Amino acid sequence: MERILLNGTWQCKLPQNQIIDVTVPGCWDTYTPLKNIATTVVFSRNIMVEKQHDKRYFLYFGGVSYYCDVFVNGNKVGSHEGMWDRFRFDVTDSIVNGNNEITLEIIKPGYESDDPFPVREVLSGFIPDVLCTFGGIWDDVWLEICDSCLVVSHYAKGDMNGRGQLKITVEFFKDCNAGVLVDIYSPEGNKVECLSLPSTEVKAGQKTFVLDFSVNDILLWDIRNPNLYKYVATIVCDGQNETVERQFGFREISYDGPKLLLNGTPIYVRGILHWGCYDEMIIPNPSRDVIQDEINKCRQFGFNMIKHCLYIPREEYFELADQNGILLWIELPLWLPDVTPKLPERMRREYPAILEQISGHPSVVLLSLGCELDAKVDGGILEEMYHFAKNNCDALVRDNSGSGECYGGLAVDFADFFDYHFYGELQNMENLMENFTPTWRSYRPWLYGEFCDSDTMRDLKQVKNKRKVEKVFWEEGDAGKNPICRLKPDFYLDKHDERMEKSGIRNDFELIRKLSINHSLVHRKTTLEYTRAFPEISGYNITSIRDVPIATSGIFDDNMNPKFDETLFKQINSDIVLLPAWDLTRIWINGDRVMNKERYNFFSGDYYGLHVLLSNYSQYKLVNPQLEWKLVCGNTVKMEGTYNSQKVFEIGEVKELGYIGINLPVVEKPETFTLNTVMVCDGHKVENSWPLFIYPKPGRIPHKIGVYDPVNIFEGLDEIFDTIPFENENGTEEVSCVVTSYLAPHIREYVKKGGKVFLVQRGKGQLPTESVAFWREGIIRCYEHPVTDGIKYEHWLDDLRFFSLATDTAFDTESVCKMDFDSVTPVMRRYDCRKWTVSDYMLQIKLGEGTIIASTLRFEGNMGKQPLGIKNNNFGLWMINSILSFLISGEGENG
Repeated sequence: MERILLNGTWQCKLPQNQIIDVTVPGCWDTYTPLKNIATTVVFSRNIMVEKQHDKRYFLYFGGVSYYCDVFVNGNKVGSHEGMWDRFRFDVTDSIVNGNNEITLEIIKPGYESDDPFPVREVLSGFIPDVLCTFGGIWDDVWLEICDSCLVVSHYAKGDMNGRGQLKITVEFFKDCNAGVLVDIYSPEGNKVECLSLPSTEVKAGQKTFVLDFSVNDILLWDIRNPNLYKYVATIVCDGQNETVERQFGFREISYDGPKLLLNGTPIYVRGILHWGCYDEMIIPNPSRDVIQDEINKCRQFGFNMIKHCLYIPREEYFELADQNGILLWIELPLWLPDVTPKLPERMRREYPAILEQISGHPSVVLLSLGCELDAKVDGGILEEMYHFAKNNCDALVRDNSGSGECYGGLAVDFADFFDYHFYGELQNMENLMENFTPTWRSYRPWLYGEFCDSDTMRDLKQVKNKRKVEKVFWEEGDAGKNPICRLKPDFYLDKHDERMEKSGIRNDFELIRKLSINHSLVHRKTTLEYTRAFPEISGYNITSIRDVPIATSGIFDDNMNPKFDETLFKQINSDIVLLPAWDLTRIWINGDRVMNKERYNFFSGDYYGLHVLLSNYSQYKLVNPQLEWKLVCGNTVKMEGTYNSQKVFEIGEVKELGYIGINLPVVEKPETFTLNTVMVCDGHKVENSWPLFIYPKPGRIPHKIGVYDPVNIFEGLDEIFDTIPFENENGTEEVSCVVTSYLAPHIREYVKKGGKVFLVQRGKGQLPTESVAFWREGIIRCYEHPVTDGIKYEHWLDDLRFFSLATDTAFDTESVCKMDFDSVTPVMRRYDCRKWTVSDYMLQIKLGEGTIIASTLRFEGNMGKQPLGIKNNNFGLWMINSILSFLISGEGENG
């Protein structure tokens, strides 16, 4: 077969007869400011052909978005619907000798309900939500010139025992005698097997040849040794030969209970989510160099999988994944559909074509047929497509990534593995995992299809400067130029510059960006540690590979530069990881309850106990690994020890390596310590570390504290301080200050007359608040203030001291400032990395002659794994002491 590549310059006629030149592969959306053109756009080009009348001619398209009618010299040769699958048309009767005009009338998915192909009614995936829809010829196109037959598709696969199968689908143009000859070559290039199907009579039309084979002494394909074999197959048809070749691998993906197995060995998949977002080119068809760079950087940071979420990458991505030993999870492009009678038809037409297209790649080990589907999608079509995928693909399959049970869909799934999308706050993550790992159903692996997003601060001004552009289209507030500004209710990019200036973020950008990166790494480190401690969980996919218009949760920024320290990141994203686990206990409150232990904050001389777990997904079992630890403050080692485990850690095993039990040093002021741990065994050396924040034991404040607590936040405070009820204005002279959970009228009057008040507001109260994510989308900054001067930001892990105080509300400071207060000053600020706004976890408020310190932090803990009650919340206790000391004397604690 001869091919004439038709990539390059095509003429494009937009609506209103605007004619431009475009490059194929490409899309018209990169050439026009309007991104919502969902009516017919015409692509055309001319080619010279020396027509040979004994040949057949086909037009091949690797991808056209979304619908197209194809014409050759004015003759319609076919139509195609679907943006992800390749297709071809027989154009023999329309091709002429000499000049030929090829024309495509193309319609892309639109954002309006009356568009020909509304985006929610077709299989358009997630790119329309993260960037925009795209239209055009976005993959290779060529003219194929054939003799007696055309190889439509071909691929091979092999298992871990050396058994293989080759499938070749051929279209014969006439009745003929045809046979197949196949040579198979090892990764070193040696011929290891010869196959043949003797020549027999075949009828005109399509025929699929299936050849089973076996190879001895195989080299398996895996993530460390991606051994690839090659077949060369020749179709012999009435004396004419058509030869094709392709690489393949011998590998097997399976599971045993909760363990995911690659070639029979447990594997922990450490994936990164990829939405196919390339905002400069728009189409998800990057160059080979870009793909290789992505794979290299992902491997560099410890990832062994890329999940292509709701889009289908091009063939080069699969080839390079095969060659580099990177696992792929392919998620078919069905998300939040508006279900019409046409949806099942589209799935039945497009899914088989897509699955055929991606077959034969050993890197493809997991498939999901849709994402976060609710009850609108009928279980019958999902079951049908699940069985089709299982029968035709060498991968584990799931019907609905994220699960129907979590998104109001089917309670009964069609799946080989569990898959959840928990985007949780640190204090709540373990509870989620505990609830979703009941022992009665631990019969298949649990993988996070996506999770653990955490935004960092981005300044679009810097992004544009690096790209040498004045504007990016995805910051427009015009829905015609940037459809996601209407599609996403939380879109604020058109207000980015205004908010960056108003919030003060731009003035302190470098400081805030660094704080955000550290905060994000804390969130990801801690979440991954929790996850690896569950033996029921076999892997995850972190959201996401790079920053995109709607989120800055990338491990890499907009230009694929890493945000995090590689060494630190790989400590928790590798084959072997050390993990923390804490002592268990209970408390009696009219019956037994779980009592979560304090994890990071301690007082001088406190007992500290830590169970160090080891998760081993290396190639080898670890025999008698040794645990070494050091407690360090600054550059000084305060304590150290060694623990010989006398244990064997099999591949895929998670269990305790050793226990560290110590009495902590005595400090005179708050100090930040780091517990550094090292596992050594047979040449392996694995490290991890966790912070310990140690405070002087608080003394009893020699003053009476008034308490007005209708919300019951300060229960147990009377065991720590000398408290008296403060239910009205009487007795103001008896107290030095007041703590309250509600800013009642008598409290306000007390402040106006010179009183000092500590207010903890839970949820909606008299001070305006907003609902926030403490860990995922925002960061915390402590200003210089007597309350916080005792704690210094000394370590990238510093934000973990707030684990026990993390909350879900912050003060809407702008609105608070509009109230009848004399002044409002931030003490602990929250910066929102998606909205570029500020709110506050703690404020100092002046009212009349008095002062209020107001906070939304959870001094009482009791959310998720936080300690129960004020008296068990060490950092909360220290902070209360500091606040009360400031209110009474003007000085904080240990400042």
